Amino acid sequence: MSKWRTETAYLGRYAGSGVLNTLAGFSVIFILMAFKVPPILANIGGYLFGLVLGFFLSKKLVFRSEGHISSESIRYLAAFLASFIMNLIVLQFALGVFHWEAIFAQLLAAATYTIMMYLLSRLLVFRAGVKSSHSHR
Repeated sequence: MSKWRTETAYLGRYAGSGVLNTLAGFSVIFILMAFKVPPILANIGGYLFGLVLGFFLSKKLVFRSEGHISSESIRYLAAFLASFIMNLIVLQFALGVFHWEAIFAQLLAAATYTIMMYLLSRLLVFRAGVKSSHSHR
């Protein structure tokens, strides 16, 4: 399989798994906000909920990695933390500087997180444990 097709397959599976994880995470965020939890804390709750789900979806579905779960989970946690910190920075900036509505600020923060997490997962977290593209025909 060409590198272009391989990358397109990863992106497609990442997008599909992301829909499920996003629905779950945003459900938690908006339910918490409906109960008057501040947007930053609601964001933290939603992303923590999605952390475990996201790891297993990425390992098993997206990248189909055969790497060691312990080393991949540590790298995934580091990638998550870096992406999540960037998410919080963007969220705080959108809320505090631009005074955006919380829903729009959450969406911008989520887009930032998603792009950063894909790149880190693809290039650092699951790279060593990904099966050969010839084994999935």
